[in-house]
Amino acid sequence: MIATREPGLARSLDGSLEGLLVAGIDVGGTNTSVVVLDDLDRILYEHVTPTDRSSLVAQLAGLVDEARRQLRRDVAAVGVAIPGLVDPEDGSVRMAVNLGITHLRLGPLLQTALGVPTFVEHDARAAVLWLSGHAADGSAQAPASVAFLAIGTGISAGIVLDGALLRGDNGLAGEVGHIVADPDGVTCACGMRGCLETIAAGPGIGRQADEALAAGRSTVLSPHSSAADVFLAGAAGDEVALEIIDRVAGHLAGAIRSLALTIGVRRVVIGGGVAAAGSALLDPVRSHIARDRAASPLVQAALGDATVELLSPTEAPGARGAATIARNRIGLPQREGVGER
Repeated sequence: MIATREPGLARSLDGSLEGLLVAGIDVGGTNTSVVVLDDLDRILYEHVTPTDRSSLVAQLAGLVDEARRQLRRDVAAVGVAIPGLVDPEDGSVRMAVNLGITHLRLGPLLQTALGVPTFVEHDARAAVLWLSGHAADGSAQAPASVAFLAIGTGISAGIVLDGALLRGDNGLAGEVGHIVADPDGVTCACGMRGCLETIAAGPGIGRQADEALAAGRSTVLSPHSSAADVFLAGAAGDEVALEIIDRVAGHLAGAIRSLALTIGVRRVVIGGGVAAAGSALLDPVRSHIARDRAASPLVQAALGDATVELLSPTEAPGARGAATIARNRIGLPQREGVGER
């Protein structure tokens, strides 16, 4: 059972909103991270743990309570970044297929459990709101248009275009992971066949290794290899791993090309768990983009001086973006350039 508290805005000892802390949570299909930020956007507390899909609200409440205990301070508000069709106004989440969520009133339930204002946003959008004020290394100030391509258990893009967050009339803008990349591919959790995330997300990369083993291919990879295992094997020269990486990179380059052609964005930042592969992922993606540029004057014009960057593994854009959203929604002062829309 979750203990409940009456919602109310915490204040500092002098009754002002200055110096108060906010918590941000990033819920992923594999792991969930929580950060607590001060009013200068500095991380005072950070923790990562496997996502508990069976009792998600209880887990998130417990993570915030543990942060409170460790810091011996309360938080003024909580922001949650989560995949799926998110309604930031009522805090509900629908169709989060990689979490098994059909419909969940996450915001209201968590607010009741924690007793402080709680806000919910799509994970990639929360991340890109933070990134829109920062370069990939965490320094400010970044260009007003940027796409954040999150690659983990699933794939989605958060997009800030000309300074405005892009949601779309259907609330699903940026769900590039569910664009069909291989019509003959495996069935995706969304019900479609051959979606991009079945190829280039973490589980899809591991599945391709298993398929190669089942076909009798010679490889150092073992059954149930992770995406990290595939990239390590590729770095060691394993032919099967290199083939998988090249296929993944080609499809990701296609997604980036599509973003440039459809919405005109010229800065793309790759993040998420798979991005921990570093240059082993980024270099082949850039190679495929270079081939596209050379093959098509139209693609060259669309990409122009586009940059494709890899987010530093020390950053936590989803959780930090969620915390920034919470800070903004309750009217706390913020450092200039942080989370502006």
